[in-house]
Amino acid sequence: MTKTATLRRWAVPAAIGAAVVATGVGATLVQAGNGPSLPAKTAAELLTDVQNSSVQGLSGTVVTSADLGLPALPGVGGGGGADVASLLGGSQTMRIWYAAPDKVRAAVLGSMGESDIIRNGSDVWSWNSQEQTATHTTLDPQLGSAPMWPPRALAGEPVTPQKAAEEALAAISGTTEVTTDGTAEVAGRDAYELVLAPKDKASTIAEVRLAVDAETGVPLRTRVMAAGKSDPAFEIAFARISFEVPPAEHFTFTPPQGTKVTESTQPKLEESKAEDVENKGDLKVVGEGWTAVAVLTNGDFSSLLSGKGEEWKDAPAEAKDGLASAQTFLTGLPQVSGAWGSGRVFTSTLVNALITDDGRILIGAVTVDKLVEVAGR
Repeated sequence: MTKTATLRRWAVPAAIGAAVVATGVGATLVQAGNGPSLPAKTAAELLTDVQNSSVQGLSGTVVTSADLGLPALPGVGGGGGADVASLLGGSQTMRIWYAAPDKVRAAVLGSMGESDIIRNGSDVWSWNSQEQTATHTTLDPQLGSAPMWPPRALAGEPVTPQKAAEEALAAISGTTEVTTDGTAEVAGRDAYELVLAPKDKASTIAEVRLAVDAETGVPLRTRVMAAGKSDPAFEIAFARISFEVPPAEHFTFTPPQGTKVTESTQPKLEESKAEDVENKGDLKVVGEGWTAVAVLTNGDFSSLLSGKGEEWKDAPAEAKDGLASAQTFLTGLPQVSGAWGSGRVFTSTLVNALITDDGRILIGAVTVDKLVEVAGR
């Protein structure tokens, strides 16, 4: 994410507050329930607190949990380290340290090791203790000077409660109802509950609940609630947090003996932008906000389903096993059809996908009916 994009996303708090008031939620006050007793605040005030949150440093333990209702996916999971499977279902623990815009570290803990991302100035290290591999990247000077608070993705860097809240707040518009719902205690700290809910019922998301630290305005917990479900489909929260600046030692990294080190070249900012524009040819977004649907084109799933495509030719045995697993998975998905053609649907608690026979993939946090409607446009 560029610095300009970040500034656009974290816009003038007064503008957000005005939008909230315009939708009739600005006067909604937090009422203390079973949580700690705190002074009443409006939803607009809490939004301003989040956007104005600024800390000199922090460290803590973050726990994510997910119950996305996904079927078994071919090629996902199986390892003991930190991997994508723990984000799709189950839980994951991460430790984070922040000392400056260019001093950030995240360590994702797995059952058999950990994976770290360490940024210290223009140097970025990624390290996998289980595989004994490390990659060193030197950032382009323009990227190297970009601020990293709130923390944001860096070549696979795990999400944080602040990042999750940032994404939720980016969706605020006339499509969103913003309210408050009492108080809570998270990581031993008092917090207000801020609730964002889509107005369009075609969304599979019922609401996003942010626990906002009463003192600093930093989101301590983000919960994503799926429509018709009482438990969070996804939650990310601090289990422990300190707002003291971590020591410099956390941001220095020396590969342990026996580690295979790879030097990676970071594309220049201008090259990255040109590549991004080029890649947009096969992707378009239909709609906006909560019910936006991403449509990818130029796919060819008929050859994969038939087992006679180019990807099957001269493929090694291991690759063919993977293709066969994908083929079995796709052919087992429910079929749908309409005037637009036919396809297969992949469903989960939050995100659904429609894979059409004409080579399109439609993905969104929307109902299957919405995907079918978009496919017919």
